[in-house]
Parts: sequence; structure tokens; C-alpha cells
Amino acid sequence: MRLLLILTVVIAVIALLMASWQRGKRVFAVTATVTAVAVAILAYGVIKQGKNDQVTLPPEQLRIQVDEPVRSESGVRFTGTLFNDSELDLAGVTLRATALSCPDSQADCVILDQQEDTLLLFIPAGRHYPFAMVTRHPPGNKQADKWEVSPVSRLAYPSP
Repeated sequence: MRLLLILTVVIAVIALLMASWQRGKRVFAVTATVTAVAVAILAYGVIKQGKNDQVTLPPEQLRIQVDEPVRSESGVRFTGTLFNDSELDLAGVTLRATALSCPDSQADCVILDQQEDTLLLFIPAGRHYPFAMVTRHPPGNKQADKWEVSPVSRLAYPSP
């Protein structure tokens, strides 16, 4: 999609420059100068990293409280609250849902399946926000006795 947008802009600029060339050399010079300045500003914006760019960090200082999972035909829905205890604003978080089979005791659990999902949500520093995510059932019609949801990484805005 991005390539199509770039191609459309390039074709529009070429048509604009050709039309201005036919109108006169002075009009072409002004149009070419404005086009060159616009390209230079866009190139600077692409090359120079902004102060609000997002960075991927480890999930430290994130807490998650998961309510009871709800099972359905297509998967398992998790709802809960995500706590951002860091000094950085949160832009997103990658959560891992782990399906566990615990035959006899809670200590001897076997991992059936793990699925990761990225949630894009804004949580200011020191605040919390409710979340919801859905995962598929483990493959092979295996039933999970227990589910665990844990943060894997976080997407944050760097401090100014």
C-alpha cells in the first residue's frame, strides 16, 4: 500500500513538472524549487528520528491482573487490567497467553500452547487501563486446565 502511495505521488509530481515546463521556464523553475524543498523536508523527517518515536523495552514495571477467562467455540477471552508502574508512557504491550495442562498437582504443569498478541493502547505513566484479548484453543483438541497471561515486551514513548 505504501508503494502504491509513493508511486502515485511520483507520477503526480512528474505530471506537475511537465505541465509547468510547457507553461514556461520561470513557472517550471518555481515548481521545481518548491518540489525540491518539499522532498528535502520529507527526507529530513524520514532520516532524523523524532523525539516521540516509540521504543521497545522489556516488560519490567508492568503488572497485569487477569479476570476469569471466558471460553467460547473459537477461543478464550481474557479481560483484566494492565498497570503501568514506569515513568514512561505506554504505547502498547505484547502479551503471551500460555495454555497449561496440570494433571495431578499445580506444580507439575505442562505447556500445551503459547500465543502472543500485541495490544496497542495508550497508558500514561503510573496509571492503569482495562484490556481484552482473545487467543485460540490449543491445537489437537487438547483442553487447557489453566491459562497464564504475562507481558513479553512493551512499546513506550521515550522521556523528553
